Amino acid sequence: MLAQLNGEVLKKVVGFALEAASPNNAVAAMLHGPYAGGYADEKTAISVLLITDSDKISLKYQFKRLNSGRVRLLIVDRGAFERDARSEWLGGIFADNLLTPYEPLVNKEYLWSQEVRFKKSIVEKALTNLVLGFPEMSRNFMIKPEYFMFEAITRRAALFPPIIYRFLNITRDNLRERNHSMMMRGFKAAINELINENKIYVFEDLLKINEENISTLQEKRKHRLINLFKSARSCITRYVLSVFPGIMDSFLEDYRIYRMYSAENGELGEPFRMLRDPKKYILIPTPSGVISFSDRVTIEDFISRNLSERRILEHRIRRLSGVLNAVYLLRFAQNGSEEKIIAKVFKDWYGWKWFPIALWSLGTRGFAVLGKTRLEKEYALNMLLSSHGINVPKIIHISPEEKIIFQEYIDGISASKIIKNLCGERDKDEKDKMLAAIRRIGHEIARIHKLNVSLGDCKPENVILTNDGRVFFVDLEQAERGGDKSWDIAEFLCYSGHYASFSPIEVTETITREFLYGYLEAGGEVRNVRRSMSPRYLKVFSFFTPPHTLLVIVNTCRKILKTKTYNAADNIS
Repeated sequence: MLAQLNGEVLKKVVGFALEAASPNNAVAAMLHGPYAGGYADEKTAISVLLITDSDKISLKYQFKRLNSGRVRLLIVDRGAFERDARSEWLGGIFADNLLTPYEPLVNKEYLWSQEVRFKKSIVEKALTNLVLGFPEMSRNFMIKPEYFMFEAITRRAALFPPIIYRFLNITRDNLRERNHSMMMRGFKAAINELINENKIYVFEDLLKINEENISTLQEKRKHRLINLFKSARSCITRYVLSVFPGIMDSFLEDYRIYRMYSAENGELGEPFRMLRDPKKYILIPTPSGVISFSDRVTIEDFISRNLSERRILEHRIRRLSGVLNAVYLLRFAQNGSEEKIIAKVFKDWYGWKWFPIALWSLGTRGFAVLGKTRLEKEYALNMLLSSHGINVPKIIHISPEEKIIFQEYIDGISASKIIKNLCGERDKDEKDKMLAAIRRIGHEIARIHKLNVSLGDCKPENVILTNDGRVFFVDLEQAERGGDKSWDIAEFLCYSGHYASFSPIEVTETITREFLYGYLEAGGEVRNVRRSMSPRYLKVFSFFTPPHTLLVIVNTCRKILKTKTYNAADNIS
């Protein structure tokens, strides 16, 4: 803290800095490290970063005596410093001093402008990583401003472990509020600039990423050539290595102070785990309330929580069918009534579990494999469809860290069961009811497609008809914005044909007709239907749907399409 250094000492420190800048001019100078962070002791050297007006790359380290103390001078030219602040050109070695607390000694305005520039680049990179890492869920993220500070701290600590002790020192109990406040000033200014640029916006005192910005970041995702400017980088490396011992000396001092303070206060522990998890500062909405993205709740935790909060008298867990995911049915009984909840654990698809799917749809359809990706799709598309009045299971809780989603259990009959029952039904009224249900399913899928969403896994098993006639869509882990809508149609019809393959061909024809009538009446695009009959789709389903059944489906589609009027755009194959 500046209070630890009297005015006479500060004057001498500034004098040393100005002298060290010669023959160039001093652009700015700052106090950083322990004295700026408020945790220096009598053995601590005074760390100063000096930016000079050199017209060529200049990285130097000097060490000076000051009475009984020491001054550590890290000197960098203005061009290299600004480039490091703009794009971490030197790995942030110099610009990182703008992340942690510092005190200006020369040219406060210049240092502030570079701090905001540096922290703006940190925020923009963090936003990009969120969008590319969570292309669907990022639309739902509600971000606390502190996220960007802790994300920067965590990322740097992971890449360069010696810096961990500096972060732990500035966040000790008696300094945390003061230092966090100092660090957040620059982040808040950077965030305001991004708000003015319409890249993020404020929502209920939290930050959300602008939809246009998400689209832009996804479109601009490109691989960079790592050997770009290779010769220049190799030249810079020699300079960095020349000052590296001085930089490491500073970090070793942070380590010494941390060990001494922790031993005195009994706070020794695994350093990296003592850093705050930045994901705590990302919130995601669910129909049951807002939760932290760092939430870690197992099935057992969920049951315990419900047992204590609702005084449930008994519960049972039953694993449902499913190889690619672990799906559990939780049954809670209280006062004679029963509630059912689905717990879906998203496992990664590896080895033999994934290979048959990849082989089955080779060249036609790609599937999300990682559990994290499928959980993201299930959550984000559920929230999107629900907001537009599409019936999907209500999300009760989500545990991103455990890759579990807890959803309401939809009590009803699946479309696959309806189709199987239809094949053997003799009563005309019952058959009409079943066909009306198939027509409603086509209608609802068209509504989904009009939202520019494809279901991805549109098997009849994933469509549930409730007793009150509502159509629900479950298992949305392959759904996506845009996507292949023709695949949805082909999959539903070909699976339906599979279930009806041992029935008269009139049954398959009727099912296909009713589904397409519902789809087209609700505004589904004709070209989606036409493309669904492409050989590239039919070859996939020929493994389990007989050729004569596929032929019936194709011919029925063609007959229906001939009765429709469509514009030239629909002729695109």
